[in-house]
Amino acid sequence: MTTLLKQPDRLYDLLPALYRIADADQREALGALLKLVTEQADALRDDTQQLWDDFFIETCRSWVIPYIGELVGNTPLHDLDLSSAAATAESLFSDLSGPDLRPFGAIPTRADVAKTIHYRRRKGTPAMLEELARNVTGWGAHVVEFFTLLDWNQHLEHLRLNAPGCPDLRRVDLGDRVAGPWDTTTHTVDVRRINEWDGWYNLPNLGFFLWRIGAYRLTRVTPRHIGETWRLTFSPLGQNVPLFSAGRREPGESLMANEFTVKAPIRAAAFFEDLAKVPKPPPPTATTAYYGDPENPSTDASLVVFSDGNPVDASDVVCANLRNWPAAQPDGKSIYVDVTRGRLVRSKDGPDEPITVSYYYGFSAEMGGGEYDRRKWLVTATTPVTGGGHALHDALAARTGTKTVIEIDDDATYFLRDDIDLAQGESLTIQAKNQTRPHIWLGREPSDGSEVMNANGSVKIINGGAGASLTLNGLLIEGGLVLNGDLGALRILHTTLVPGLSVELDNASRPSGPSLVVAQTSTNNTDLELQIAFSIVGALQIPSHVKKLWILDSIVDGIAGLGAAPTIAVADAADASGPPAHIERSTLFGTSRFLKLELASESIFTGVVIVDQKSQGCVRFSYVPLTSVTPQKYRCQPALQIAIEEENKTGAAKNAVEAEVAQWLAPSFESVDYGRPEFAQLRRTCPVQIRTGAEDSSEMGAFCVLKQPQRESNLRIRLDEYLPVGLEAGIVYVT
Repeated sequence: MTTLLKQPDRLYDLLPALYRIADADQREALGALLKLVTEQADALRDDTQQLWDDFFIETCRSWVIPYIGELVGNTPLHDLDLSSAAATAESLFSDLSGPDLRPFGAIPTRADVAKTIHYRRRKGTPAMLEELARNVTGWGAHVVEFFTLLDWNQHLEHLRLNAPGCPDLRRVDLGDRVAGPWDTTTHTVDVRRINEWDGWYNLPNLGFFLWRIGAYRLTRVTPRHIGETWRLTFSPLGQNVPLFSAGRREPGESLMANEFTVKAPIRAAAFFEDLAKVPKPPPPTATTAYYGDPENPSTDASLVVFSDGNPVDASDVVCANLRNWPAAQPDGKSIYVDVTRGRLVRSKDGPDEPITVSYYYGFSAEMGGGEYDRRKWLVTATTPVTGGGHALHDALAARTGTKTVIEIDDDATYFLRDDIDLAQGESLTIQAKNQTRPHIWLGREPSDGSEVMNANGSVKIINGGAGASLTLNGLLIEGGLVLNGDLGALRILHTTLVPGLSVELDNASRPSGPSLVVAQTSTNNTDLELQIAFSIVGALQIPSHVKKLWILDSIVDGIAGLGAAPTIAVADAADASGPPAHIERSTLFGTSRFLKLELASESIFTGVVIVDQKSQGCVRFSYVPLTSVTPQKYRCQPALQIAIEEENKTGAAKNAVEAEVAQWLAPSFESVDYGRPEFAQLRRTCPVQIRTGAEDSSEMGAFCVLKQPQRESNLRIRLDEYLPVGLEAGIVYVT
C-alpha cells in the first residue's frame, strides 16, 4: 500500500487567513473540528488504497491470500504462522529493534498462489516439479527420474549414452556418487514400493531428494593451530567441521539443480575433480566452482584461504585426506585442504604470513550466532570494535557511563582474559554486527604467537552493586562465565557458549566444565533473570534463589567436557534444585533440577526432570522421561501414548504397557556432538509422536519453529495435484 505523508492540519491551512484569525479567538474550535475531518478522510483514503492493493496477490494482505487462491483453484498449504512463537520473546526483549521477533517462515504461501498458473502450464515436467519442491518446502531439492538409471538393452535408434551398463570404476568421483542424488550409474530394477531407503529404481518412480540443513557463511575467520603452526582447522574452535557448498543462485526454468546449486557438504571426490579443472599454466587469479572468494557474489564460491589478506590461488590448493595429521610439515608450496573434516596443512615453502579463511558451515536453523539476518535482535550501537586480538578488552576498559553498547564488526578472534566489572545499575551490551559472528576466547590472551590460559577458561562477571545487566548477542564464546556479582539480568541471544567450554582437538589440557556458573551466595543474584533465546549453551549451574531462568528456542548440552556424555543440564553446584524456569521449544541434554517449572512447552528433556514445587506450573506437548517429577502434564510423551495403549488392556498386559512404550518412545538424534551440522536434529526414524508432538503438529524441541512436518505435508499436497498419473514419488532426505 502506498503511504502518503499525513498532515493533520492541511484542511485547516487551506482556509483563508481571515477565518483562521477568527478561529484563534474562539480557542481554535474550527481547527479541532477540521483535524477530526482530516483524520477520517485519511482513514477513508487508506482503506480505498488497501482495497485496490488487495486485488493483487503481490500486494494483498495475508488474510486475502486464500481467497485469491480459491479463485485460481489453489489448494491451501499449511501456513507457518510464527506469531505465537515470538510472543514471549517480544515481551522480554522490548528494547530490541524489532518490532516483531518472529523467526523466518520458509513457506511462501503468497508465492505459491502467484505461481499456480505458472506451475500448471509446465505440469509434470521434472524441472517444474523440482522448482515446486523448493518453493513449498524452502529446502534445497533435486528430482531424479529413476527409470533413466535402469540398466536395459540399448535401442540402436535411441542410444542412451549417459546410461552405460558398465561404469568407469577408475573414476573415484563416479563411485562416490552411487546411491545418491547425483548418481549416474545404472541399476537393476527394484520392484519394492518406493520409500526413503529403497525401492527406487523402477519405471514409475521419481525421487525427490531434499536438503534440510542450511549453509551459513563465515568471513575471514582465524583458523586454530593444532599442535603445530602449520596444522590448522577451519573452525576457530579447533574442531572438525565439514565444509559446505554455498549453493548457487536458483537455476532457470529449464534447468535442473546440480551439485553446485544445493547447500550440502562438499564431497572430497568432487572437490578433487573441481581443483583439477584449473588450466595449466594457471591464470593470474585461479578459481574453481568450489574454491574462490565467497565475498565476491559473482563467483558463488564456497571456500577460500587468505594469506596476509590475499586469496591463495586454486592452483596452490590440493585436496587431501587429513584424517591423520602428517607427522612432519610437507615439502612444496601447496596448501592441503580436507573438506570432509575442515582441516588444512601448510607446506614448508607455502605462505608463512597470517592465514585467515572464509567458508560455509552447516546447521539446521539460525541459532547460536552466525552471518544470518539478526537486525531486529540488535540494539543501537555506540562503540564499534574490529580487528580481533585485544580490541574487545580495550573497549571494555575504556567504557564510561551507565549504558554501553559495544558492537563487533567482523568474524575475527578476540581474547578476553580479565574479569568484567559492572557498576551498580550499569547496562552493558556486547553484540555482533548484523551478519557477523566474532569468536570470543575467554580466559586467554595472545603471547608471542601462543595463547596463555587464565582462570580455567572462564571469565568472572563482578558487580559493584545491584541492578546491573549484561547482554551477549550474536557471539561465539569459547569458555565459561562465572557470575560473582549481584546482577539484575543476563541475556544470551543468538549466541553460543561452547558446551564443555572447549572442543579443541588433540589438547589434553583444554578446560572443561559448565558454561555458566552463578555464585551460590544466597544474598546475591536474588533478582537475577537469565534469559536465553535462540542460543546453544553448555551446562547451567544456577542456584535456586535466582529469580528466574528463561530458555526459548535453544539447546542446552549438559556435557562436562569434550567426548563426555550429557549429565547435568540445569542444577545448582550440588546438583540440587536450580531456579524457577520457563522453557519453550528447547532441547535439554541431561538431567534437570528446578525449584519451580512455571511452564515447559514443546520441549525435549532427554534426562530426568525433578521439580521441587509441583503444585504450580505445567508441562505441555513435551517429552519428559517417566521417572521425572514435574507439575501436571498435558499431552506429554511417553505418558500420553501409555494412556492410549492402556485404555483397552487389562491385567498383566496393562501392566506391561508402560515398560514397552518407554523402551521405544524416546527421542533419537542424528548427532549429539556439538559442531556437527546435524547436531540435535531428530532422526527420521524418531517416533512420530515426538516428530509431530508439538501443539501444531510440528516437532518437539529446539527446531520446532522450522515446522518441518508441515513442509513435508505441503510437498505431498502439491504432488497429489501436479505429479503425472501413474508415477510414484519418494521423498529422500539427504541431510
